[in-house]
Parts: sequence; C-alpha cells; structure tokens
Amino acid sequence: MKKLFRFFLEIIEINNQVKAAVWNGDEKIQHDHVTLRNDSVFIESPYFNSTLTLLFNRNLVSGIWQDKSREEYVMTVTGKYNLTQRFKFDGPLETNVDGKWEVRFSPNTPEEYKAIGLFTTDQNSMKGTFITETGDYRFLEGGFALNELKLSTFDGAHAFLFEADLKNDTLYGEFFSGKHYSEKFIAWRNDSAALMSPYKMTELVDPTQPISFSFKDLNGKVVSIDDSTYLNKPMLVQLSGSWCPNCMDESAFLVENKAFIAEKGVEVVALSFERLPYDDAVKPLLKLKESLGIEYPVLYAGMAKKLEATKEIPWLKEIKSYPTLLFVMPNKQVFKFHTGFYGPGTGPYYKKQSSELLDDITLLAKMSGVTP
Repeated sequence: MKKLFRFFLEIIEINNQVKAAVWNGDEKIQHDHVTLRNDSVFIESPYFNSTLTLLFNRNLVSGIWQDKSREEYVMTVTGKYNLTQRFKFDGPLETNVDGKWEVRFSPNTPEEYKAIGLFTTDQNSMKGTFITETGDYRFLEGGFALNELKLSTFDGAHAFLFEADLKNDTLYGEFFSGKHYSEKFIAWRNDSAALMSPYKMTELVDPTQPISFSFKDLNGKVVSIDDSTYLNKPMLVQLSGSWCPNCMDESAFLVENKAFIAEKGVEVVALSFERLPYDDAVKPLLKLKESLGIEYPVLYAGMAKKLEATKEIPWLKEIKSYPTLLFVMPNKQVFKFHTGFYGPGTGPYYKKQSSELLDDITLLAKMSGVTP
C-alpha cells in the first residue's frame, strides 16, 4: 500500500506578495520564495535545499517535492482543497494513547534504540513527537481512532510518517522516512521513561589536549580556531548541517540567545558537515544563515557521513549526532559536550534543555574568567 506523508499547505498573500505556509500541528513554516506561473506554483524551502513544484487543477493539486541535498531524491505530491483533518479515520478521534510512552525503534535487532513518545489530543487532531537520545522527530500531527495511530510531518527536509496499532496496551508500529527508510517500533505507557543524558554521549580521543580546526567559511576564507578572534576566548563550537532539522532548531536557539551569549563573552562558530561538496553547499548554507538570522561564522567542514566527518576532526572519537555542541575553554580544551537537540516540538523537554544550556554558557564564561 502506498504511504501518505500528509501535511497542510496554505497559499497566502502578505503585502501583495504570495507566500506559502506548511503547517505541522503548532508549527508554521513560512515560505517567502514563491513563484506563480499560470496554474503552477514553485515553492522554495526557507531553510533547506528543497523545493515544491505544484500544478493546480480545480480542487486538486499535483506535483513533486525535490530534496536537492540528496542525489535524484524526488517524491510525488497530491492534494485536495479545504481538508480539515490530516488523516481520515473511520471513527471519532480518541484520547486512549494520550500521555508519555516508552518506545523502542528497531526492537530486538542490533540497531535497537530508545525513545519517548508524547501525545495529546483535542477534538480536531493529535499533536506530539518522538524524542530520541539524539534529538526528536519535531512537530507531528494526526490522530488515534479505533486502535489505530497515524502521525506525520513535513518540514522541507524530511517527510515522516508513523503508523501503529494498539494491542493489549502496547503500540506496534512502523516509522517511514521519505521513500528511502522504514523501521518497526513498539511502545508502552510509562510516565517514568527516561533517556541517556545528552552530556554523556560524546567523547574526545584525549580530553587533556586542545582541539583544533581550520576550514573555509562561505566566502572561501580559511578560518582557524587559532585566529586572533578566538584568542583567549571561550567558545561554543557547533557540529551541524544545513540538511538537519534538529540543527536548525539548535541554531535558532543560539540566535534567539545571541545577546546573552555575547554578554558572557563567548564566541560561536559552526562546523557544517554537508551532503554536497563545498561549491554546491555554499548557496543553501547562505540561505539558512539568512533565514535564521545567523551572525556567527559557518564553516564548511566536509561531507556529512559520520565516519568521513570524524576524519576531519580527529580529536573526536565519534560524531554521535548532528547537532553536537562543544563548550570550549580559552585554552581550547573542551569543558563539556551537548549531543543532539530537543526542539520546540518536545515542549517541557525543550524548556528544560534551554535553561540547562544557558546555565552551561554562564558556567563556561565564569570558568574562563571573562564574565562581566
């Protein structure tokens, strides 16, 4: 059976300019780069290297989504006007699975990993997410009825679909990511479910040694940790990628708190690991910087595959997740790591994490002796 990665798309006009908005539960992603040509519309993602090309025919829409950060990655898109519910259920939505669930993806395999499911339902839809030890699946929307769960999201970089059946208080389901990946999952209710601390997942080869890096920025200039800009300065070094939604959430957090970070005398630099070579990655990276308002340097550090990326920063044992945030002392030794990022879709987890990160930045500045 063909899987449907459903989302809501709104075409709007603001100040005589056509815009588009993608809705996922409480998330609205506004797209400012929209082109109309006769009965077709071309929509460019504000953050990611992807486009929607749609043809309107009466009350039907058809077209394609193309992720240009992947080779020949295209999916067909179809749609209808004025639908109010993401999925069609045979009965009314129920609240039987609302709450907190302990989850295992790829259960009983060597690839098994833990997660937490969070679900809440109002009369129109269920909203929620799955939180893993390295991030989250962002804003999901759907519903639960007649023992069947359906949740989906589309953010321009990923199309996710979660389907599950409730049997004897256990959810048995499957997760689909675009056209290239799927895996099974099981879940059971557990208000005490917990994950590994994000501060305990990443390690250095030798914690007593300073780290180093030297990569090109988006203007082709080589930037090094030994440059005068970073002399005797505490730093936040972000390992990220323009294709990564959790990285986008972390970058938005850093931008939102840029005044606080600057006040503490802490410098920020991003080492971006991309799916494309430098010349092809510059444009999407510049777009991401502009869309999020990133003012700190973003350096092209290499290709995104974790084994290849680790070769570019050999002082790290392994890149466990994008993003990873390094708290670096003025002597260039790493004070601590924060692996992954819980985005706004995780609610209280995001708020708790934000508070902890701001406390860590304060502590980094204090230990560095530069707090005003």
